[in-house]
Amino acid sequence: MSKGLPVLILLLCAVSAQAGDDFPGPSNFLRGGYQVGRVLATNDFLSGDNQNGEPIDSFQSIRLEYGWQTDGSQDWHHVYGFPSFGIGLYGSDYIGTEELGQPTSLYGFFDWPLARSGRWTFSFDLAFGLTNNWRPYDPVTNPQNTALGLGRSVHIEGGPSAEYRLAERWALVGSITFTHFSNGGTQLPNHGLNQIGPLLVLKHDTQLPVVRPPRRHIDQYDRGWDVTVTGSAGKRNLNLVIEDAGTRGDYLNRDYFIGNLTVGVGRRFAYKSRCVFGLDLGYDESVGDLIELDAFNRGENAHGTTGDNFELAPFAGYEILAHNTHVIVHLGYKVLYKDVPGRLPRFYQRLGVKQFFHENMFAGLNVRFHELGSADNLEWTVGYAFGRE
Repeated sequence: MSKGLPVLILLLCAVSAQAGDDFPGPSNFLRGGYQVGRVLATNDFLSGDNQNGEPIDSFQSIRLEYGWQTDGSQDWHHVYGFPSFGIGLYGSDYIGTEELGQPTSLYGFFDWPLARSGRWTFSFDLAFGLTNNWRPYDPVTNPQNTALGLGRSVHIEGGPSAEYRLAERWALVGSITFTHFSNGGTQLPNHGLNQIGPLLVLKHDTQLPVVRPPRRHIDQYDRGWDVTVTGSAGKRNLNLVIEDAGTRGDYLNRDYFIGNLTVGVGRRFAYKSRCVFGLDLGYDESVGDLIELDAFNRGENAHGTTGDNFELAPFAGYEILAHNTHVIVHLGYKVLYKDVPGRLPRFYQRLGVKQFFHENMFAGLNVRFHELGSADNLEWTVGYAFGRE
């Protein structure tokens, strides 16, 4: 499995709630699920430009999950309607093709109950993790797989679910999930893969489920401002086009460092919501080559400087808070940067998760993209929050 999986567990598995004198602590459960569904034809490879000459349009998958059911001992349990969370293993098979491999995922999940009625619980479920064992693009052995250029990817999943309590320790869960796989531009080609389908899950509580206390309204939270400083690192993979056949190979399949120093000022405006504004100071190692190749293709000679690699962008964002885990959405716009063909666009977006693991220190993983869907690169982050309570 990927070397990043220990970090993923830290990011996605919130620390189990500490039981107080009047609470039993969280109960635990096991879930096993089977899914069949449709692969969405979002690129030519999936539409039929492959070895079989037919669309890759169906999949089946299995999963095994271990989770914690919150007991109401902390305020955030009440705010989210006594949610559950945990870790899972996922395996998928794409029917009728071997060009995608048989990917496996390790992920964290969070189930947010929206309504309850008798034996029924209606929720919205989220999962975020890393996937391994893709059969990626290879110019010789797998030349048509433009969906995934790397054997590893991000796994993002979400959808509504309905749970029916069969017995004291047994329940049946049905859901519809949308799943997205992408390496975030870490390795080209990277058109990604999207799929949707019904999921049937059998749940067994390994302990008697906790008796939920009356849900109480929580309106006490820190309304002050805080400052976060975040450092991030990732890479961008490019196949740069040069018209000189003699040197063309020197610029194919190159990796470039992408980094950011982000300073944000934030404030909660609800118990589970936070707004943030700030500045991104970015560094893009690919700019030097982009400058040289743009000049070469125009019959000129030019070289970039180190300063050309930097960029400055204000951003605004929204964060959903669940205890020590934050899901973030940022929108940024570059105001200072060297404009050169091939550079990442001025307007960009960021979607990710960060986990506080020691007081005010956090780590996380983001996908940075543009046009509200085209991934540019992954950002592995560490940071510190000043003024957080």
